[in-house]
Amino acid sequence: MTGFEWRRALSGFDPGWWGRLGDRRTVLVVVGSPAPGQPALDVARLAGTDPRLRVLFAAAPGPSSAAVEVMLRDAGAAPLRLSELADGDVGLVVTAHRIPGRPPGAPLIALPGTIPADVKHRPAPAVFTYAHHLDRPPGAEDGHVVGDSDHDRLVASLPLRDFYRRALGVVGRGLVVVALPTAGGTGPCTRCRSQDVVRRLLAELPPDLYHVLGVPEPGGDRCPGGPGVAALLRCGLGLLPPEADWRAALVAADWILGPPGPVTRYGTLTGAPVLITGPPPGDALRLFSVRLAAHRPVRPQLAEAAARWRPERVRPVADRITSEPGRFDRNMRSLMYGLLRLPQPATIPAADPVSPPFRIGVRAGEPLCPVPQGG
Repeated sequence: MTGFEWRRALSGFDPGWWGRLGDRRTVLVVVGSPAPGQPALDVARLAGTDPRLRVLFAAAPGPSSAAVEVMLRDAGAAPLRLSELADGDVGLVVTAHRIPGRPPGAPLIALPGTIPADVKHRPAPAVFTYAHHLDRPPGAEDGHVVGDSDHDRLVASLPLRDFYRRALGVVGRGLVVVALPTAGGTGPCTRCRSQDVVRRLLAELPPDLYHVLGVPEPGGDRCPGGPGVAALLRCGLGLLPPEADWRAALVAADWILGPPGPVTRYGTLTGAPVLITGPPPGDALRLFSVRLAAHRPVRPQLAEAAARWRPERVRPVADRITSEPGRFDRNMRSLMYGLLRLPQPATIPAADPVSPPFRIGVRAGEPLCPVPQGG
């Protein structure tokens, strides 16, 4: 889908609505923070292609509401406030990151990874969705395994690797993507350790041969900022803004480094070597990943990882991401239209490649602007 069509799909109120009056529905997408909001935008694409549906957006109250509004406006949407909506205005609510405190009284779909909440007393059904059948709690009658949108769109983006590298300006250089834990997703020790790793990379890797790109870890409430990251930007670090699509950076990467988390886990899908920093992970990454040694120079370790890396070694990690690979759009659309009580369009949905990435950077001698905080 092109950018022009995407903006049309998210334009909100559409005087060109067609179909019978009883077939028209409004879908409200509630986003809590930029990174977990990406799957919510993916669901909006499914609804936005049907002229019977009108897609509206709301930024959930919280520290990341400003960054969410920037992301939504950049996508061509005008976010609303939940207080502006009354019962009966919305036919379906789709939410990511957390259940809104007072959602409209309509059927609700909680995307995979949504923070649970007490929804037993809602007047309309609430359906929790899961990426893998092993994620579904035993006896969960209101849960559906739909797959993983991040997985499917990242895989669909793999053929565009060279395009994403040109967009980031790293043609002819090795791209080292480093996960930067956010303030809302981890403790200060992990953030300090990640910044120490970045300092090592910037000090030991020649900038004419390597580019170091920091990617905020999806799932936090705020992007990494403050004096620590500001100093790293002056030393040559590139920073992916929270409203940019982090999945494109993984596709473009030659190496992916970071603590156990979404960046290193989804990085196993790209074929690039994944090096774990910090404490050993407690999941399957512990058995199949490469660790960055603190007592050895970085550059030889990157060369060794690239020479010895085999994508099949992390296949158990990639297979644990979702038990429905490539079927998120199909499963989610079926669930949505069932709750909307509408027949599905006579098409087969497929995942689209993600938008090209962009980054924040500082040239030598250039004054540093404040790093966006997303709140």
